[in-house]
Amino acid sequence: MNTQLTPPPDHDLRPATRSRQRDELIAIIDHESAQGAPRRRLVPLAAAAAVVAVTAGLAIGVPALRGDKAQPPASGAGVGAATPPLEPLSTAEQNRYAKACNGNAAAIPDPAARGYTVLDGFKWVNPPAGTTALAWIVIKKHSKDMAAACGFDAKGKQTAFAWGINGETKMDVVDGGSTGGGTYTKSVARVTIAFGTGPATEAVLRKGFFFAPMKYVDTLTRPAPTDPLTYTVRGYDAAGKLIYASPKTYRELNAKLDGCFTNPEGTKVVYVGGGRKGTPPVSQCRRGVAWNW
Repeated sequence: MNTQLTPPPDHDLRPATRSRQRDELIAIIDHESAQGAPRRRLVPLAAAAAVVAVTAGLAIGVPALRGDKAQPPASGAGVGAATPPLEPLSTAEQNRYAKACNGNAAAIPDPAARGYTVLDGFKWVNPPAGTTALAWIVIKKHSKDMAAACGFDAKGKQTAFAWGINGETKMDVVDGGSTGGGTYTKSVARVTIAFGTGPATEAVLRKGFFFAPMKYVDTLTRPAPTDPLTYTVRGYDAAGKLIYASPKTYRELNAKLDGCFTNPEGTKVVYVGGGRKGTPPVSQCRRGVAWNW
C-alpha cells in the first residue's frame, strides 16, 4: 500500500473504526491510482482489517468464528434466526448516505471520476438492540468498476464499510469486510453470521453484498492466539453445502493471512502475506476467486 497517499477525510466514528476505515479507503485510492501496479498489493479488505485487528489487539469488524457447535449443521439443513424486515431508504436518506459513502472521492485527481451511481439502499425495520449499521447504501464509483457498501447508525454516522471491484480476486467466496456486511461470489446462495456463541442470523444477499443486523464490539486487550474471534460467518451453495467457514481462532486467522493465493486461473500469485520477500510459486498458494457483479 502506498502510504504516501493522502487519506480521505475521517468520519466521526470510534477511534478504532476510524482507523480501519481510513486504511480501507486508502487501499481503494491506491488501487484507483496505481495503474499497472503489481496486483499483490491489493489485499482483500477482510484480510487487511484482520491484520489491523490482530496487530492493534482489536476485533474491529472482522467476521470470524467462536465455535462451530453453536452454528447450523455443515449440511446447511439448519436455519439461522430470520433477519428483520427491511424497507427502502427515503430519497433524502439515499442522497445523504450515498454522498457520505463516496466521501473519499476528493482524493481522485480526475473530477469526472468522482461521481457515482446508487445501486441499492435500505434500512432495517425493528433490528436487534445494538445493531451497528441500521441502514446501508451501495454505490458504484465512476472511477473504477467498483461498488462500495456503507452502513450507517441511527445518527447517520458511517459505521461499516465493504467493497468489491468487478473481476477483482478475493481470497474466499465470502469476504466479510465489515461488521454485518461483506461480499460474496455467485457460487454462494446463503450466508449466516453469528455473534459469540449465539444463534446464526440469516444474512440478506443483494447484488454481491450480504448484510445482517449485527452489533459492533471493541476488544480492548490483545487477543491470545487461541482466543476465538467475535463473529462466525458461513457460506452455503444452492444445494445447502457449506463452502465457506471463517477461521476459529486468531492463530488460524493469522496462518491464513500469512499464506498466499493466486488468481482464479491459478496462473499468477496476487497476494502474499506474512511480510515475506519475493513471490512464491503458484503451486504453493491457494486459488483465489473472482468477484463478478
